[in-house]
Amino acid sequence: MAHGPKVAPSGSVLNALAILECFDRRHPSLALAEISRRLDIPKATAYRNLAALEQFGYVTWDRQRNTYSLGAKVLELSRRFLDQYEILTVARPVLADLAAETGETAHIGVLNGTDVVYVDIAESPQRVRAYVTRGDRLPAHCVASGKAILAYADEATVEAVLDAGLKKMTAKTLVSREDVLEDLARTRKRGYGLNLGEWMDEVAAASAPVFSHTGDVIGAIGVAGPLSRLSPRKADAVGRAARKHADRVSTVLGAPIPLKDAI
Repeated sequence: MAHGPKVAPSGSVLNALAILECFDRRHPSLALAEISRRLDIPKATAYRNLAALEQFGYVTWDRQRNTYSLGAKVLELSRRFLDQYEILTVARPVLADLAAETGETAHIGVLNGTDVVYVDIAESPQRVRAYVTRGDRLPAHCVASGKAILAYADEATVEAVLDAGLKKMTAKTLVSREDVLEDLARTRKRGYGLNLGEWMDEVAAASAPVFSHTGDVIGAIGVAGPLSRLSPRKADAVGRAARKHADRVSTVLGAPIPLKDAI
C-alpha cells in the first residue's frame, strides 16, 4: 500500500478495469459501441483503453466480427493468483473424493477481503446441482465457506467483515452483528459452517476450515447443492464429511494436532 496523502485514482486505469469486468459468461465478446454504452463512457475513451489492454494481451480483437474479448494475459494473472494458495496443490484430489462421497459439488474457498473466492471445484455428477465456478466471489457472512473461515479467523478479520455491512441476500440471511457472532460460535462448536438458503433461497452448503502449519485458518473445503436435497439433517452429514476431508488437507499441510476445530 502506498504511503503519504491520498490521491484520486487514475480515471484511465479505472476505465480499463471496468472494461475487463464487462466480459462475463453471457457477454464473452463485445463491440466497441456496447462497451461504451455499458460503461457510459465516450467511444474514443473506450477505444484508447481497449488499445492499451490489447497491446498487453488483456483483450483480443476479432477483426472479422469487430468485437473484443478477454485475452490470454488474464488467464496468466489468474494462475499467478491461484499459485499463492498452497491449499490448492493438496486439496484438489480431496475435492474429487468429497464430491464422490456426497454426490454434490465440492469446492475450495479462500477469504479475500470480506468475500469468499472459490479457487477450485469438483462438479456434482447430478443433473440438478449447485453451480459454483472458479473465481466466484460471495459475501463471507452468508456462505458456509465464509462462516467456516471466519469462525477461526483473528478478531480483526471478523470485525472487518462485520463493519463492512451484512447485506441481506435472502429472508434467511443473518444481518445483525449478534446473530452472526452466535452463528460463528455454533460453527466452531460443530467444526463446520452451514448455509441453508442464506445466500440463495434454493441453495444449501456445508464447509469446514483448513489450517496451515502455523495453525492459522487458510481456507475452507465444502459442498453445495439444492436445498431440496441438502435438508438440515442431510447438511449436517455433509458437514461432517467436509470436516473429515478438510482435516486430511490440514494434516498434510502440517497443521498442529489436535486441529483447532477439534479443540
